[in-house]
Amino acid sequence: MKKLHHIYIISAFLLSSCSPKISSLITKDYQSLKYDEKVVVLGLNEQQPANAEVLGVVKVRDTGFSTKCNYEIALDKAKLEARKVGGNTIKITRHKKPDLWSTCHRLDATILKI
Repeated sequence: MKKLHHIYIISAFLLSSCSPKISSLITKDYQSLKYDEKVVVLGLNEQQPANAEVLGVVKVRDTGFSTKCNYEIALDKAKLEARKVGGNTIKITRHKKPDLWSTCHRLDATILKI
């Protein structure tokens, strides 16, 4: 029985460690958006609209064991965090591409409501 318990714990750890780590600092939130509502992405070189309300910041990082962490997945994770707090736009503020230290795309983004 104890062996089975250890197998469950190890399996849960391995399954959760394949995803990128998401951390966010939310300063204001609204009602969550539906999972399929569009979230606009503003790139590094695009200006944040003057009328945008800042809801917080989200960071998508590598856990060290992440495997599913291409740019699209990192972007989807950031959009999901935005939807949770009612944000309909994210402004990418930092993008680190895979390198010698990490095979993952790493993003910082500001969550906005326009």
